[in-house]
Amino acid sequence: MTDETAANVLFVSTSAAYVAASVLFLRFLIRGKGDVGTWGPRLIGLAAALHAAHICVASIVAKVCPVEGIHFPMSVASMLMCVAYLVARRRLRIDVAGAFIAPLALTSLMASRFVGGGTEPGERIKSVILPFHVTLNLFGVALFGLAFSAASLYLVQEHLVKRKRIDGVSRRLPPLDALDRAEHRFLLAGFPLLTIGIITGTLWARRVEVGATSDVLRAVFGYVAWLVIAGVLLLRSAAGWRGRRAAYGTIAGFGLAVLVLVVYLVRKEPPNGITADAVETTSTSASALPVTPGALTSPLATRAVSP
Repeated sequence: MTDETAANVLFVSTSAAYVAASVLFLRFLIRGKGDVGTWGPRLIGLAAALHAAHICVASIVAKVCPVEGIHFPMSVASMLMCVAYLVARRRLRIDVAGAFIAPLALTSLMASRFVGGGTEPGERIKSVILPFHVTLNLFGVALFGLAFSAASLYLVQEHLVKRKRIDGVSRRLPPLDALDRAEHRFLLAGFPLLTIGIITGTLWARRVEVGATSDVLRAVFGYVAWLVIAGVLLLRSAAGWRGRRAAYGTIAGFGLAVLVLVVYLVRKEPPNGITADAVETTSTSASALPVTPGALTSPLATRAVSP
């Protein structure tokens, strides 16, 4: 079996495991059937293991490190989200959050495989900053994904409680205080990682980016996501922002963080194949060219540099 065939088999197996987990969790929420406490996490654990194997084999086939490429980051983030869920589910009583985790992970896996034609960064960028920058952001997005799941379940549970529908789905969801606490803890854990990712991205932006529209959008979404999540945490601490308002802010922050990955995923190659490395190389070469006396004062030179 070739590496490419193995990658395809692992991709299909991972997708099937995520689909099975999604169906099991949704069936439990809607009909109250199925041993979701036992088999749900096991299926997600199996899917995460297959997902990790797929990432490794696919990166070998593509000859790209998972934290250096463009299409792998979203897939890696979803796999890490599943691992974090498995670690935290019992302590925070969020077993049923798998109903959001499994479909999110499946969507990310599919997007990384079929969406976009993003270009790879230059070798200088890869070797210097990209692995560190991307790794921090991937862990941050994974934790924000868990916060998003807890926030979404909070809104569902609150809606049911307000309408006094305390039977059925409401009984199968965690209590509101448990969901609110889990959401806050995941945000607290992910925010420092996002902050360091924003700082490293800002420090290197002028040196490694060409300034295309996708680069600007990625920066804007990243900064706004940081501001939204910082606002949620600050207002919770200073003004007692909890419950529904914090949940809406968490969902908005996660959506913006995902948009950063989406822009990475679908960005197009700069015009005429221009890259950041090419720009720097061209600038360096141009600065090294000898300048003959009178060259800058000749009519042709004056015409060339005039606005």
